Amino acid sequence: MPLCVVKILPIEYDISAMNASVIQKIKEAPGNPGVYTFFAGPMVLYIGKAANLKNRLKSYLKVTDLKTQSLHEEADRLEYTVLRSDVEALIEESRLIKSLKPRYNVLWMDDKSYHYVYFTKEKFPKVFISHAHPKPYTLYPSRYSKIGPFTDGAALRIVLKLLRRSFPYCTCMQLHLRDCLNAQIGKCFGFCCLAMRDPATRDKEDPYSPIRANKTNNKVYQKNIRAIKMVLSGRGKKLFASLKDEKERWALERIFEHREFLNTYSARPSELEISKIECYDNSNFAGKEAVGAMTALVKKFNVESGMEEWVADKNQWRKFKIKSAPTRDDPRMISEVLGRRLNHPEWPYPDLIVIDGGITQYRAAKRVLDTYPGAAKIELVSYAKPQRKVIGMATAPRELQELIERIIHQTHNFVIRYHRQVRDRAFIPR
Repeated sequence: MPLCVVKILPIEYDISAMNASVIQKIKEAPGNPGVYTFFAGPMVLYIGKAANLKNRLKSYLKVTDLKTQSLHEEADRLEYTVLRSDVEALIEESRLIKSLKPRYNVLWMDDKSYHYVYFTKEKFPKVFISHAHPKPYTLYPSRYSKIGPFTDGAALRIVLKLLRRSFPYCTCMQLHLRDCLNAQIGKCFGFCCLAMRDPATRDKEDPYSPIRANKTNNKVYQKNIRAIKMVLSGRGKKLFASLKDEKERWALERIFEHREFLNTYSARPSELEISKIECYDNSNFAGKEAVGAMTALVKKFNVESGMEEWVADKNQWRKFKIKSAPTRDDPRMISEVLGRRLNHPEWPYPDLIVIDGGITQYRAAKRVLDTYPGAAKIELVSYAKPQRKVIGMATAPRELQELIERIIHQTHNFVIRYHRQVRDRAFIPR
């Protein structure tokens, strides 16, 4: 039986149906971020947001789908509000959709396109993003509240990422015995997802992570959750007026002032022409079983967020057994490890080397770098943890300092794990 060939003809739309006043309003639109609303008399038809109102609204002059055709036929008025940033537009759009329930936003809303921010209902609420009806296994516990809808999932994730810097919160859906990575780099308090341990042993196991869920911690955590909810609900100005901490007020103002601020985390290191960072740390037990470790961060483009991000490249991580005489001389160990690494030019050199330590460790590493002509272009800094001070750089941008703290924590954990392996093998009787 011969195949039946079906020819699908394109749908033709009548682009002359749009109201003349709406067309004129589109032509007058500014090139600023904002939200826009199509009306049919008093009825709200559709609400949208744009990083550039002029460019976005011009797309409605050409009919390309059923939604645009419907607006051409029904809309008789267009209004828009200019805002400071795409962040503010995202939040204002969500607030208006929730309060006005425009016909076409509701009609075309589906679980795959709109996003919500969920807050679990427990002592320390967890925060996560999902669609209108998240799958049961993503909820812990199953009771929650939500804010939304938001049309731009990538922008929403960036907003939460920025908020988390000043208002840390927990995303761990399971309890654990040690501080998670987010707690170690200051994006979570740490006490919100710790499992209960035996009071008689927990301080010996981890003296820096006792059960810290006291009333003061709970009060601070709830304040952060309220702040996040206020921002996402469009009450950022009210929150700003209530904040007394100048750092929090500054951070909130920056979020809403510039769309460009969203790229700061990646843009600042780019200005320093950094695309790869290596970090070094040592560990020993009373001068014995001394080891060193190297970790690496590289910059990669994230398709989902549309931004360059720093990610750990574990293929480039290295372990070193200290070969010099047993010693507690940390600068000497740093010198040995760094020298052995630089003897491998086949491992691509980094743009920045980070040393865990103070001025003494920095000077020791600098002497090693100066003996390798091929390493002349490598920037060197040392990070003194107690003072949170970056040595070797006049002024480290806040975003770069956060990046340095992150890789320091990664390297410290990596070298500690390696040292435990070496020590355990040494104690096994033969």
